[in-house]
Amino acid sequence: MLNRIRQSIVYRIGTLMLLTVLVALSSMVASYIISDAAENDAAAVNLAGSLRAMNYRLAATAPSGDSEATATLANEVTLRLTRVLSISDFNASDNLRAAHNYRKVLESWEGEIRPLLESIAAGQSSMDSLQLATHLEPFIADVDTLVLDYQTIAEEKISLLRLVQVASLFSIVALVYLSLYILHRSVEQPLKQLTNRSLSIAQGDFNQHRLEIDSEDELGVLARTINYMSDEIHATHRDLAHRVELKTAQLQKSHEALDFQYRLARRISEGPLAGAELGQWLGEFANVADLSNLDLCLMTPEGEAPYEHLVEGYSNRQCSGNECRVCVSTCGPSDEGNFRVYRFPLEVDKRNYGVLMCTLPRGNSLDEEQQQRLATFADSVTAAIAINEREAQERRMALLDERAIIARELHDSLAQSLSYLKIQVTRLNRANRSEQVDKAKVEEIITELKEGLDSSYRQLRELLTTFRLQIGPGGLRNILEQSISAYREQHPQITILLDYHLDEVPLTPHEEIHLLQLVREASQNAVYHSQGDMVQISLTQADNQSLNVRIRDNGIGIGNAPEKRNHFGMSIMQERASNLNGKMTIRRREEGGTEVQFDFIPLYARERELVWRETG
Repeated sequence: MLNRIRQSIVYRIGTLMLLTVLVALSSMVASYIISDAAENDAAAVNLAGSLRAMNYRLAATAPSGDSEATATLANEVTLRLTRVLSISDFNASDNLRAAHNYRKVLESWEGEIRPLLESIAAGQSSMDSLQLATHLEPFIADVDTLVLDYQTIAEEKISLLRLVQVASLFSIVALVYLSLYILHRSVEQPLKQLTNRSLSIAQGDFNQHRLEIDSEDELGVLARTINYMSDEIHATHRDLAHRVELKTAQLQKSHEALDFQYRLARRISEGPLAGAELGQWLGEFANVADLSNLDLCLMTPEGEAPYEHLVEGYSNRQCSGNECRVCVSTCGPSDEGNFRVYRFPLEVDKRNYGVLMCTLPRGNSLDEEQQQRLATFADSVTAAIAINEREAQERRMALLDERAIIARELHDSLAQSLSYLKIQVTRLNRANRSEQVDKAKVEEIITELKEGLDSSYRQLRELLTTFRLQIGPGGLRNILEQSISAYREQHPQITILLDYHLDEVPLTPHEEIHLLQLVREASQNAVYHSQGDMVQISLTQADNQSLNVRIRDNGIGIGNAPEKRNHFGMSIMQERASNLNGKMTIRRREEGGTEVQFDFIPLYARERELVWRETG
């Protein structure tokens, strides 16, 4: 039980409350018993005191000779004595002093006083009232003693009742004080500490002083649990804070790496990277990736040795002892002497452009994230070199293509004009060597030579204008309007109309230049050869995303042999149409004139249709 009281504050408080209730109940029961025992004490005192008055009345009545009144009073005295005994707390045979005095009074009354009074009232004895009163004095003294005994008994009961109540009150006060003390020490103070600790925990402070509650009860268990919980949470917070710091540093590094890759990708998209600039990017990458010893060897796909070796740090000491081909063909980590070397080939489409190497002391290694960053940087450098090579190849192809176009233009215009002029010069030489010079024929040949020279000069200017043609910020529409304005100035007698509806169509530069040249050649043929006074140019987009180009004139119409010299340049136009994967037709209009019709689907529409097919 003591263990239960020590280990349970509820059991402890319950025990104190039970003791308090038991003391209170005991006091109430004792008070009830004492008060119940003292219930007839006052009546007994009154009855005993009334006996004295009754004796004085008998002393006055008996000498008068009234036997009946004397008998009545005597019976009343006997009755009161009997009643006094009935309401007393003792029996007549008890050894108590009050019982002894009662027996003495009863014996005196029954044996001496009542017979005397009855004898005097009957006249058998003669005694006056004074003598009788004097004779009754001892009896009355015994009655007074009996009354005093009853009074003493009543006072003793009252004293006992008072003692019980005082003891009960003291016990209850002591128990209440003990309960309050226990509540203060075992409940209030621990609860105050627990409340303050809970508030600090709620505010996120887990590093305060520990709870000093050493009891074995519920609050002690709760305090130890909170201490353990606080220690665990504080340790967890400390660990989480450390992890957050590490993760923040990692995220910062990742952010720097992503920013570096973004800037590198943007720079790659802007143009070719030179070796010196690649060295700067290599140095910045070493700082971002926390790597101090990097080698970047750049090679041509056909070469056996690097044409450029960029170094960050103390470099790879193994380079001098190995062939470059062996280094390039090796991928991943390898232990070489006192070093551990990681190699990342710069390879794309089975074409190798070099290798990126990272050298570490033997026993060290790169984590997965660092290897990924090295591989990403190697891919970026590879992409930059591949893009540079592809752009160079595209420029070469464009240059060759443009030279082929220039050759065709020259062949179809100036070459044929010069051939025609050469024929005329031959005719002129023959006419001049003949014996009789026909002046009219010579004049005719000279006139044709002048017309041929003028035509060649005009064709040369148009070719120069075509070759210098560039699409500026205004796009295709702007350059078409400029060309039409030039035609209008040169040929004010011809009305040239432009109907352009391709503002929302994203054309590639390749499509724009071929479309521009095709429109210029067709409209130029219409201006110079149709002999009409109106040219209509329209560029629209159909519902199937294809572009429709129409050049109409109201001239004499196309002839039966349009492929003849100086007539529409059909071969060049057809080749440009095929470069755009389109279809071109030239026909005579029923209402008069010629119509050049060209239809093609631009690249963006073809790619979108391909995506729809793959997703469908």
